Amino acid sequence: MVMHKKILCQLCIVGICIIALKSCSINTDEVPTLIVGEDFTNTDIRVLYLDTFDIKFSTMKFDSIITSGTPRLLFGQYNDFDFGTVTSSSYFELTSTDYSIDDDAVLDSVGLVLNYDNYFYKDTLQNLNLDVYRLTERFRPEDGTDFYNTSVIASEDQPLASISFSPKPNRDSLYVPFPIEFGTDLFQKILDNDINDNESLLQELRGVAIKPGENDNGAIVGFATDRSYIKFYYTIPDEFEDEERELTLLINTANDISRFNNIKSNVEDLPLQVITDQEEELLSTQSNNFGYLQAGIGYTTKIEFPSLKTINELQGTGTVINAILSIKPNRNSYSDTEPINDILELFIVNQNNDITEQIFNNLDAVTARLVRENSEFGEIVYSVPVLEFIDRKLTEQPETEDALILISPEYNSTVNSLLLNDFYNEDFEAKLEIVYALIDDE
Repeated sequence: MVMHKKILCQLCIVGICIIALKSCSINTDEVPTLIVGEDFTNTDIRVLYLDTFDIKFSTMKFDSIITSGTPRLLFGQYNDFDFGTVTSSSYFELTSTDYSIDDDAVLDSVGLVLNYDNYFYKDTLQNLNLDVYRLTERFRPEDGTDFYNTSVIASEDQPLASISFSPKPNRDSLYVPFPIEFGTDLFQKILDNDINDNESLLQELRGVAIKPGENDNGAIVGFATDRSYIKFYYTIPDEFEDEERELTLLINTANDISRFNNIKSNVEDLPLQVITDQEEELLSTQSNNFGYLQAGIGYTTKIEFPSLKTINELQGTGTVINAILSIKPNRNSYSDTEPINDILELFIVNQNNDITEQIFNNLDAVTARLVRENSEFGEIVYSVPVLEFIDRKLTEQPETEDALILISPEYNSTVNSLLLNDFYNEDFEAKLEIVYALIDDE
C-alpha cells in the first residue's frame, strides 16, 4: 500500500538506510530495519533501493505533426542508415506592407532571399539542389485549422527557378535568382494598380514552395521565416544618376496557416517500415535493442515498466521517495553533424498512443537531462526523473496502459534523430532505480 507524500518531510529528519535488492520479488524478512523512535512513530521505517525492474522499449510514430506557423523553413534531404531518406520542403504565402512604385520605375532583377537561422543536420559539405515552385492552390488546411508534416499544396509541374549550392548555415543568406519574366509580370501589375493589397497579390501569386533535388544526399538546413523574402530590385531614372530601390514580398507571419514544412522519410527495407500507423509499435528486441527518436517525422521511444507493481509485494505502507531512469544514447547515432539534444521532454500516451499530457512537477515541466561523464569515451547518459509517473502508476485505479514517451525540443521544426539503448543492450542496459520508504504496519 502506498502512503501519502506528506510523510516525505518527516523522513528527511531521519538517516537513510539504502539496501540494494537483487530481485523485484521481495522477501522483506531479509531486509534490515531502521528504528526511528517512539517520539516520531511506533513503526519501523526502512528505506529501500530497488533497481531490477524490467523495462520495455518500443518505437511508435505519430500519424502527423503540426508544422504550420513554424519560425523555421526546413529544407533539404539526406540518407541515413537507420532512419532512411529524410526530406523536407517548405510552403509559404507572401505579403507586403507597401505596393507603391513610381510610374517610371524600371525592374532590374528579382529573386528569393533565404536567411539561414544556424540550424543544420547532417553533412553541409555536400551540395543541395533547391527548386522553387509556384503554387496553384491557396493555403487552406484540410481540417480548417492546421497544416502538418504530411500536408502538401499543389504546385506547377516545372520549377520557377533552380539553384545548386553548398549550405553555409553560419553565413547570412542564400540568393535564388528568378526569371525576369516572372518579375516583370508582377511588377507591371503593381504599377498598373492591379495588385494593390495582400488579397490581390494572392490572386496572382498564391504562394511558393521550395523543394530539394530528388537525388540529394547532404543535409537539412533551417531558414528564418521572418528574415526570408522575395526581393524586386528596380531603378528610378534620373538625369544625373539613377536611384536604386527595392520592393519586398515578405513571408506572411500574420497567421499560423500561411506557412508550413512538409517532412517525410522513406524507410523501405529498414526495421521502421513495419510501423504503418500510430497504433503500431516496433519492439526494441526486434530492432537491435534500440528505441528510435526522430523529430519532424514523428518517431518516439515508448517506455513501460511491466514489473513495476511487484513493489506492492512489500509488506507495509510505503511511498516512492525518488525514481530515476537511466538511458544511454547509442554512440553511433550522434556526431558533430548530428547534434544530440541536451534535454528531452516527457509525455504520457494512452493505449492508442495518443498524447494525454506532458509531465510536470511542482515547479516546471520534467525533462530528461544529458549527464556527460567521461564524454571523450562516449559515456553520456540521459537521467530521466520519473517520480511523478511511477507514483501515478503505483496508485492508479483502475489500471491503465499509459506509458512514458520521450520527445526532443522543437519536435516540429527540427529533424534531430537518436537511438536509445534498451534494457537488453550490451553496451549499456537502461535501468530504473527507485528509492522506496517502507513503514511496517505490524
